[in-house]
This record gives sequence, C-alpha cells and structure tokens, in this order.
Amino acid sequence: MAREQHLLPSIARKSPLDKVIVSGVYGNSDEGANIFIKENHPTSIVQIEIKSETTDVFLEKIKTSLGIEMSFETNRSAFFNKTRIIWTGPNKWIITEPESRNLKSFLHSELKEIDIALIDLSHGRSSIGISGLMTRDLLSKGAAIDWHPNIFVVNHSVQTTLFNLPVLICCEENNNFNIFVARGFAHNLWRWIGEAAEEFGYEVR
Repeated sequence: MAREQHLLPSIARKSPLDKVIVSGVYGNSDEGANIFIKENHPTSIVQIEIKSETTDVFLEKIKTSLGIEMSFETNRSAFFNKTRIIWTGPNKWIITEPESRNLKSFLHSELKEIDIALIDLSHGRSSIGISGLMTRDLLSKGAAIDWHPNIFVVNHSVQTTLFNLPVLICCEENNNFNIFVARGFAHNLWRWIGEAAEEFGYEVR
C-alpha cells in the first residue's frame, strides 16, 4: 500500500507532561545522577487482539511485515528497528514505536487477511523511560516484583501497579525500562518516580 496512506494527522498530539517536564539534575546528585528519566513522546501504541486459531499466521505476518520474530511466551517482548511488540494477555499484544507513521493504518493493511481487532492507544497512553544503575532499586520501591536482573531479564514485561497506578513495564535493556501508563495518570506517575529517585540522584532528559 502506498506510503502516503499511512500518514499521520496534521495536528500533532500534545503530551500530558508538556508543562511538567523540566530538564536538569535533581536529588542526591553530588556524585552524579544514577537514574535518568525521560518521556518517550510522541509514541505510537496499537493494541492487537486475535482469535487463538490465527496465532501462527499472525506471528508469521509480524515477522514478515515488521521483521520481528515473536514467541508464544507470556510476559515477553521482541523488537526490531525501533518497533516493539509486547505480550499483554492471551492472544493480545501491543505494538509500539516512535511516531513516524500511522501505525494502525499500516498494521491494518499488513494484517487484513486475519480476523483481528486493532485499537489505537497512542492518544490514551504515556510512555516514560527510566534508566541507570539504580533503576531496579527505584522500581522495587513502587512494585512488589522481583526486579533482579537474573529474574526480570531483558525483553521481559509485566502488567502491575507502580506506586499504586496500573502500568505496563517492559525491560528494553539491562537497566533500561519503558513504562506505559494511562494518560490521566501520567502526571502522578512522573511526580512519584521523581520523588522515589531523589535519594539516588536523577537527571530529567
């Protein structure tokens, strides 16, 4: 399908953290920042749900169209060329990437032979990235999850509550995590992450 059919709307989405984020170094940072926090904006996020009998075909299509080889394993993700697919439930995934095209339109054209439900969540979710040596210590303050790098490994994901807010967390690199939260909770989560990071010293990018 022609590229122009996957163009983004002319009006750009506004971040709910637009007036909240102030770049700088904060907290106990005498020896430098140990945690780095940023908003991943704009980000395309599309939820996919399929019938169980079409899973094999779906995963093969994803491999062909996005170059991503995804397994059946639960609570896992895979990526290629900045596009990531994350398991969120039986026969359910989200696909996310830095916004550069109409991702829902692209997926619809690539997966049109499959009985599939596509929901664009880009306007309703925020993506917050945290990284650095003390990131797992910070996460342990907010969620009762075993964050040890031998347990919560790269490409592992989980849906849980972080500081009492429902989130989806994906480990993208060893100490690099992407947190997806409902747009209406983004401000609160950003503030609580900052408060929890103060003892370690953190930088907002």
